[in-house]
Amino acid sequence: MRKIVIPFFILFFLNYIQASWSFEKLDAEKFVIDTTSRAKSIILDKNKNLKDKKYLVENLAIEVVDVDGLGRFCIGNNINSLNEKQKILYKKKFRVFFSKNISSRLQSYSDQDIQIIGSEKRSKNYVLVKSKIISKKEKQEIRIDWRVFLVNDKLLIRDLVVEGLSLAKTQREEFSSVFANKGFDGLISLLDSFIEKN
Repeated sequence: MRKIVIPFFILFFLNYIQASWSFEKLDAEKFVIDTTSRAKSIILDKNKNLKDKKYLVENLAIEVVDVDGLGRFCIGNNINSLNEKQKILYKKKFRVFFSKNISSRLQSYSDQDIQIIGSEKRSKNYVLVKSKIISKKEKQEIRIDWRVFLVNDKLLIRDLVVEGLSLAKTQREEFSSVFANKGFDGLISLLDSFIEKN
């Protein structure tokens, strides 16, 4: 079984697009193409050092991803057991965790190209964009499905499905396991530990 190397730039979503127009499949496809192009321009910029690139990556990722929605999904029904203070703390920690999780992968990037192979409009606010990432260095193709939503007149990514594996679902399973074994404090400790290291 061949090893799948997940490209860096598919793990964050870096291009803000105002979407006051009708949300159609071509809009979502353009968003994905523009997103990956913007990502590459940042990480391949020889005039920026690693610290500056991480800063740009973190801020742009927060700007274009439905981070709060993703955070709610990842904690699942466990959020119902939290008080308001805990919910606010989790939301704050998750946003930092998410941005650090993205920027921590910066150095693993190698040059890839994206090819859109189709899209499906699942609802009036949701288009699934199908693509494949072609890696020049590893000589492989990786199937990526982008879940693109229109939220308050902005296009946002809510999940990526990499070779059939939902990244959001995988994160949710990890959080659920930690919460079940160590509770809310254990989950916050996990987030803090990752943030501190990155």
